[in-house]
Amino acid sequence: MPRPKKCRRLQCRPPCSLFKPNGIPSVELEKIQLEADEFEALALGDVQRLSQLEAAASMGISRQTFGNLLASARHKVATAITQGQAIVLPISNQ
Repeated sequence: MPRPKKCRRLQCRPPCSLFKPNGIPSVELEKIQLEADEFEALALGDVQRLSQLEAAASMGISRQTFGNLLASARHKVATAITQGQAIVLPISNQ
């Protein structure tokens, strides 16, 4: 039985709910779901340039978990860009 998922502190909110290639209707595109914690990991690690330790502490998770989230998010974004897919971003609860 897997361990229960630890609560994560999320501060970043996406500016939109979908990011897609230009000129192609979204109904015609394959979509990749980017989870809220993956979006947060990208924002902290790649945009704010925090170290993995700092970013993990900010989210309230281990450094290893942060690294796994960042790797997963980068893979999804790279796949979407290279294969012309849409990225579905987490919906913010404002």
